[in-house]
Formats: sequence, structure tokens, C-alpha cells
Amino acid sequence: MANLTGAIKGLYPETLSPEQLEKLRGFKIQTRITNEKYLRTHKEVELLISGFFREIFLKRPDNIPEFAAGTAGIDGKFDSGTANFKEY
Repeated sequence: MANLTGAIKGLYPETLSPEQLEKLRGFKIQTRITNEKYLRTHKEVELLISGFFREIFLKRPDNIPEFAAGTAGIDGKFDSGTANFKEY
């Protein structure tokens, strides 16, 4: 890591010190752990994401951000009242 840090500092003198890089690394690890715990306790997130990806692969929109922002992006197959995808 020392070589990489030196190489980065050569290009970008405003980069982080080794201590700051270590703190950042710890923060990233802790954030990843926290996010993983959240996802494990909220299984509906996986359901939402998999449903969204399914619709993308089926419809293959040219503009994915626009498709994602659209309210009809999943053709009403998501029942927001019960937070469940309806059977196809």
C-alpha cells in the first residue's frame, strides 16, 4: 500500500495521509458491515431489487435511469400496500 500511496501523492498532493487512509478503510469496512446487517433484516429489499432487474432484462430500456425513475417501471406488478410482488 505504501507504493500506491506514494504514487497517488505524486499525482494528487492533496490525497490522504496514511493515518487518514486507515481511518477511511475502517469506515468503509464498518459501513459495509452495517449495510449487510440491514439487508439481512430487510428481505424485501432483495425482492424489490430482483423485481427491478427482472423488468430491466425483460424490457431492455434504452434509458435505464429514466426507466428507473418512471412510476410505471414495473407495470403495477408491485403491490405497495403489502410490499409483495404479485405472481406472474
